[in-house]
Amino acid sequence: MKNEKMLSITQFTFVIIQAQIGVGLLSLPYVVHKHAEHDGWISVLIAGIGIFFLLLIMWLLGTRFPNETIYGYASKIVGKYLGILISYLYILFFFIVSIYVVVITVSTLKKWILTFTPPFVLILFIVGTGVYLAKENMKVIARFFTFVCILILLLIFLEICSFNNINYRYLFPVGQAGLKNILIGAHDAMISMMGFEFILVLFPFIKAKPNKILKAGTISISFVTLLYTFFLITSYMSFSKAEIAIVPEPILYLLKSLSYEVIERLDLVFLSIWVVPILTSFVTYLYLTCFGICKLLKFKNHHKTTIFTGIVIVIICLFVPQNEEFVMKFGTYLSYTSYLFIFIFPLILLIVSVIRKKKENGNLYEI
Repeated sequence: MKNEKMLSITQFTFVIIQAQIGVGLLSLPYVVHKHAEHDGWISVLIAGIGIFFLLLIMWLLGTRFPNETIYGYASKIVGKYLGILISYLYILFFFIVSIYVVVITVSTLKKWILTFTPPFVLILFIVGTGVYLAKENMKVIARFFTFVCILILLLIFLEICSFNNINYRYLFPVGQAGLKNILIGAHDAMISMMGFEFILVLFPFIKAKPNKILKAGTISISFVTLLYTFFLITSYMSFSKAEIAIVPEPILYLLKSLSYEVIERLDLVFLSIWVVPILTSFVTYLYLTCFGICKLLKFKNHHKTTIFTGIVIVIICLFVPQNEEFVMKFGTYLSYTSYLFIFIFPLILLIVSVIRKKKENGNLYEI
C-alpha cells in the first residue's frame, strides 16, 4: 500500500479542530445565555462530554469497517437500497450545512465590516475559495487545516486583551439557571461544535491504530470544548445578564469597546482572522458532500463535482434571505435535524451491525 496520501494522526487532530470551530463561535454566548444564562459555560462542558460519546459511536462503526466510509458500510449493514438512501440523506445534510455556513458568514460580514458590499460578491468569494481548496485530495486539505491552526492562538490572544474590563462576580451563583436550562443550553452549544462527524469519512484514511484515532479525536474535542468555554466565560464576566441578552455577538462588541494606539478596532482584526476557521468549516462540509456524490455515482475523482456543487450553492445562496430572522430559523431547524445524522443514524447502524454481526477486517487505504 502506498502511504503518501494517508493522514497522520496529527493532521487528523487538527482537521477535527478546524472542522468544529465555525460560525457558531461569535453568537454562542448569546444563544446559550437565552436558556442557561451565565451558567452557559457549564452547558459547553456538558456538550463536550456529549460530543465525546457521539464520537465514540462513530469510532466504533469505523473499527468495524476500517476500509469503508459511511457511504460504503451503510449498504453493507442495512442493505443496498436503505443504505443508499441513508447515504443520500447524509449528502443532502452536508450540502444544506454548507449553504448555512455561507449564509451566516455573509450575514455577519455585512453586519460588521462590509455593509455596502453586494451579497453576491461575498458569496462568490467564500464559495470560490472553498471550492478551490475542497477539490483537492484530503492530504492537501489536511495540510492547510494544520497550517491555519496557528490563527486560533491569535483569536485567544485578542480575547485575553479584554480581561481588563471583566467582573468575575457575574458568574455567581453557579447553577442558578437550573439543570433543565443548562441542558437546553448544552444543546445549543453542541450544535455550534459540529464538525466531528467528519470522522465518518476520515476514519479509513488515517495512518494510525484505532485506539490512537480515538485518543486524537478526544484531544480535538477537549481542545474545542475548552476554547469555547474560555470565550463564554470571558463574555459572561464582561456583560451583565441584562446586557448580554441584547447583544447578539458579545465577543465582537467586547473587542469593539477596546482601543489601542496601534490598533483601534480589535473587532475587525478578530473578524478578519475568524473568516479562516469559517472557510475551513465550509470546506469540510463541501468536501463531505462531493466525496459522497462521487462514491455513490462511482466517479474517479471529485474535482468536477466540487465545481458543480459550488455553482449550485452560489445560485441557492443568492435567493436565500439574508435577514437575521431567517438565519435564526434556518439554524434552529438545522440544529434539530442534525441529531439524525450525528446520533440516530450512527447509533442504529452500530446496533444493526452488532446484531447482524456485520464486520470487516482490513488495512487502511489511500484517498
